[in-house]
Amino acid sequence: MKYTFEISIAGCNTDCLHCYVDGGPGAVMPYEDYILCIKKLKPVLDCLDGEISVTLGNELFNHTMAKDIVRETHKFMPEYFTYEEVGINTTGIALLKMPEDERDELMDALVDAGAKSACLTLHGNEEHHNEIVRNNKAFEAIKKTADYFNYYGIELFFSIMMNKYVVEDWRDIAKFLKKTPHYGAFAVVPLYLPIERLREYQQIRAEYDDYFKLKGKMESIGIDEDDLFHAVETCNEEAVADLVMNGFDYEEAEDKYPNWTFFNIDHNLNLYYGNAGARTKLIGNLKSFSTSELVEAIKNLKANYDYSAYYDIDELPPVSEILQKIKPLKTNYVYPDIASCLYSWFDLCSIPSRIITY
Repeated sequence: MKYTFEISIAGCNTDCLHCYVDGGPGAVMPYEDYILCIKKLKPVLDCLDGEISVTLGNELFNHTMAKDIVRETHKFMPEYFTYEEVGINTTGIALLKMPEDERDELMDALVDAGAKSACLTLHGNEEHHNEIVRNNKAFEAIKKTADYFNYYGIELFFSIMMNKYVVEDWRDIAKFLKKTPHYGAFAVVPLYLPIERLREYQQIRAEYDDYFKLKGKMESIGIDEDDLFHAVETCNEEAVADLVMNGFDYEEAEDKYPNWTFFNIDHNLNLYYGNAGARTKLIGNLKSFSTSELVEAIKNLKANYDYSAYYDIDELPPVSEILQKIKPLKTNYVYPDIASCLYSWFDLCSIPSRIITY
């Protein structure tokens, strides 16, 4: 089993439409509570078998004690906490607000914790990028943060979050990337979960024909078109409908996903089953639950990578019934996988999920 524990230490500077994580301004976990959190969490992790990682969300840089949090966590649980694989993901907005010396010291702490790279996300040109992330200063922050990462010497990558605006704005995006030093860029097809923000995002989700307007144009900035268009060809709505029309076994599909379980700890030290924004069950509070109680509760939970992570698959109707309700298809949206496509159809059919809403 693989386990990931995300600790939500502060809110985000943006409220991105594509993101299922409950972004936007949020509560900040007091530093004293954070130290208590990792002290209570580590003995729990020590009792689990498998690959275990601890991550920090939503936006580390929004916490006034970010440097101390990184240093103390890496010192206390280096076997579980590292930036070596995940790198630094940020909007850059909070990072730029820091005095230069504090910013450099925080970067030093991140590098000591294994960080070798950073990733910034683009959603379109300046107007459209700011619209999607719902922050009028976001694109300017991307430019300045890219300059800072290049100055500091961290390897910089860009993710392009595919949508209709990206297709429309491709010339501006390519121009920006060509003049901004970076190590690589990659395209990302946004997933779908049954939450309000992603329902709103559907109006700008790119469809099958949209992607072909960019075919042959993306490799000039280093994007692997083969990987992207494999998803485009196999995970558009029409292709998925053809694939599942003769039946679809949810349990069999789930078995093909990684044996990976996700947890979230909020600012009150509540431990949830599921990612931030996709929590499905409150397990308990780190302040009041004992190590043995937490370990027992966690070990009794199965992987929640997809399907049963969000739905009671024993109660889901056969896909044939879903197709009868949604056909003829009014769109041909592209998703990163079959699961996201099915979730969007479940939503159209008003099938409730397990996700906790507030």
